Amino acid sequence: MSSNSPRVPQCGTDRTDTPSRFGAPQAFTAVSFPALGAALHMTGMPLEDIFLLLGGCGALGTAAVLAAGGGRRRLSGLAAAVLRAAAGK
Repeated sequence: MSSNSPRVPQCGTDRTDTPSRFGAPQAFTAVSFPALGAALHMTGMPLEDIFLLLGGCGALGTAAVLAAGGGRRRLSGLAAAVLRAAAGK
């Protein structure tokens, strides 16, 4: 090993660097969407409009996560699926 090679940090067997699958952002979304839907329904908004609004918010959130994660192929697949669903095909 030469002195110019980069150092690679060594992880011990007691340490894992895997991120948790379910964290605060996921918990917030899982709680806020039904709560927002219930609040909108109690104010008199029709269910179809609530589903459309929350579905659109979920689609935008998914698109943002995919775009930030560098998943261009997945993002284009999602866009195609949304367009097919909107066209009724």
